[in-house]
Amino acid sequence: MAQQARNLLMHLDLNRLPAEQLIRDRDGKFTPIFDRLLRSSGVDVKSLTMRSPNLNAYAERFIQALKHECLGYIIVFGHKHLDYLVSTFVDYCHTQRPHQAKRNRPLLKLVESPTAPPSSSDDILCEERLGGLIKHYYRKAA
Repeated sequence: MAQQARNLLMHLDLNRLPAEQLIRDRDGKFTPIFDRLLRSSGVDVKSLTMRSPNLNAYAERFIQALKHECLGYIIVFGHKHLDYLVSTFVDYCHTQRPHQAKRNRPLLKLVESPTAPPSSSDDILCEERLGGLIKHYYRKAA
């Protein structure tokens, strides 16, 4: 796991990605060396409390959705392809996918949707992502 910590730090450095905090469970594979390497780079390592599986429920649910709704239908051909798939799915989840906690609105509301019903089916457009795996229907602007 120490090598994985080094690989993570190298990846973050090469891509100029900021990392302030790492939340991890109490699995035995996370050794003190793992934590020490990350802390030496300025990453605050926090471990979850014992026997608390629901503390990470939001992250677990997102990973489940990513696996079942996206990656389960696509053959991944490398790291760049995986990065593209995940970033496209994350963008879809944040900007178009309805969330129950937000009254079935997207997390990031970019455009105010019109409330009037469409006058014909020609007013409804479809945006496809990931080769048609994700489809988003919307009304054409007036």
